[in-house]
Amino acid sequence: MMGEANTYLEVSNIKLQGIMPVTMLDWKSRVACTLFMGGCNFRCPFCQNPELVLGPDKNPFISWNKVKNHLENKRKWLDGVVITGGEPTINNGLKDFLSMLKTMGYPTKLDTNGTRPRVLSRLIKEKLVDYIAMDVKSNFNNYSKAAGVPVDIEKIKESIHLITKSEINHEFRTTVVPGFADESNVFEIAGYLGEQNAQHYYLQQFNSTITLDPELMKLEPLKKEILLNLTEKCRRFLPTELRG
Repeated sequence: MMGEANTYLEVSNIKLQGIMPVTMLDWKSRVACTLFMGGCNFRCPFCQNPELVLGPDKNPFISWNKVKNHLENKRKWLDGVVITGGEPTINNGLKDFLSMLKTMGYPTKLDTNGTRPRVLSRLIKEKLVDYIAMDVKSNFNNYSKAAGVPVDIEKIKESIHLITKSEINHEFRTTVVPGFADESNVFEIAGYLGEQNAQHYYLQQFNSTITLDPELMKLEPLKKEILLNLTEKCRRFLPTELRG
């Protein structure tokens, strides 16, 4: 009983700052609820959720009771919960949170930037995630520029290795941003992921409507024809699709 109380306390303290009650976009072939966690250890200039990155404590939190009630009421209609951010793996209560969702009978999908392979390893071993989507920001030589902070590339590689060698369904994705992750960078990423036997690779169109660095709102995204051509080239290495 005490264990359950402690778990509930951890879940209650998790930084939930957004909810998409129902979506068919965030987890392919599933009707899911997406939960947004505040806080991130990256500062990607092209980030489209700056409010979750720069000032998570300034934004109102969503109570666990509200989330729990929604998930219980929609149990017949939902067949998955997506945890995204921000960066979920920097939240200390993530494991207990996923465990609680599992107790409720929900399959879970985790979005991550791959900077905390030890956390991913534990979640995988304890079977707390059913699907993992990892963002690959750029090729390894330009990673820190794209992330906006110094990045330990070995941890990124370790996370990719953990995910691809696990039995968990997964995908990797890159937002194609001129000057950060452009055509040559993406082609290199696809080659590396293909060598690791990754299941799926998704290219995402850069959206300049809102960005963490306001200067990037002036940046023109690549034309769709270029992205489609790049997608086709990446298919030499692994299954690749274009989103957005």
